[in-house]
Amino acid sequence: MPRRFKISTFHNMVIGLVFVLAALIIIFLVNASMKQAALREAESKARLILDRNLATHTYFSRDLKPKLFTLTDPFRPVRYFEPAWMSSTYAVREIDRYSKSLATSEYYYKECAVNARTPENEADEYERAFIHDLNRDPKLVQRSELRTFSGRPYFVVLRRGEALEESCLRCHSTPKRAPGDLVARYGRERSFQRQLGEVISAISIRIPLAVAYADANRFSLVLSAMLLTVLSIVFTIKVLVSKRLIFTPLAGIRDKALQISADEARLGEEIRAPAAQELYDLTTAFNAMSKKLRSDRDHLEELVEQRTKDLQDALDNVKTLRGMLPICASCKKVRNDDGYWSQIEVFIRDHSDADFSHGLCPDCATKLYPRYYGKEKNN
Repeated sequence: MPRRFKISTFHNMVIGLVFVLAALIIIFLVNASMKQAALREAESKARLILDRNLATHTYFSRDLKPKLFTLTDPFRPVRYFEPAWMSSTYAVREIDRYSKSLATSEYYYKECAVNARTPENEADEYERAFIHDLNRDPKLVQRSELRTFSGRPYFVVLRRGEALEESCLRCHSTPKRAPGDLVARYGRERSFQRQLGEVISAISIRIPLAVAYADANRFSLVLSAMLLTVLSIVFTIKVLVSKRLIFTPLAGIRDKALQISADEARLGEEIRAPAAQELYDLTTAFNAMSKKLRSDRDHLEELVEQRTKDLQDALDNVKTLRGMLPICASCKKVRNDDGYWSQIEVFIRDHSDADFSHGLCPDCATKLYPRYYGKEKNN
């Protein structure tokens, strides 16, 4: 026997599963949307930092340094070097340090270079590979992606740095051309032998996403709790409404059917029709069936008696010949119950539903009409 299940239980399980799946999908989409928003915000922040620092480099290379060099050439010692105005990289680094002290959020900014003059600007392996790609591919300007450093997610932007200009060769060509104070400060090995137009650096920005992702996950948990509460309330209301409008009326029909099947005296009892149209129609049909069965049961004896009488009338109308019939051995007349003799066909017709049509058999035809039938027989 196949295993049965209750529709109400199955219905509630399916609806509950649909609610849970819907909640999970909503939470997933919200979480993904918040992380995407955090990514866009990080990209916007990186663009802002990048544009600001590139503008600073441009200002130093094209405006400040040329004018200050021209202004100080008559009295500036050959060995003189002051990175505050003679090195745009130094200036950007110091500006960025001040900016970080004022900012509420952390970020990573480095003008990285291979063989950088300042060790803190030395490119790591990932940044070094990008600088090599810049010098191999003049069309390459920027690369951005999501990366993980020390187990934490970052939005990373690598941008083409400054290409060596004429004003930069004084400090980056050979130690002899460089100011003596610069050589004394940084040594004779680092960041020399550069070529005009060479891309010597890249700008590396890393915007941390861990806090934003944690906020997204935290909001997802709060949203999960809210959805769980709301869906629990909705599910409870749905169960109660379904029970009242569907399953309780169905259970009433089932119970009444079981009561009638166990006690035929309950035939004719009715169920109160529910408000739902489909169950109203079903209940009305059940009540009509119950009343009809009760009526048939109450009139069963009358019906049997009437059917018996009808059968007897039918039998009375059936005419059957029985017993010994007195018949004349010569003329074949039959004597009836009153002692009168009648033709056999009349007797049979009166005592049955048979009737006769007259004709002649060949023997009688020859006997009665020998002139006609005897000649045909001889021929």
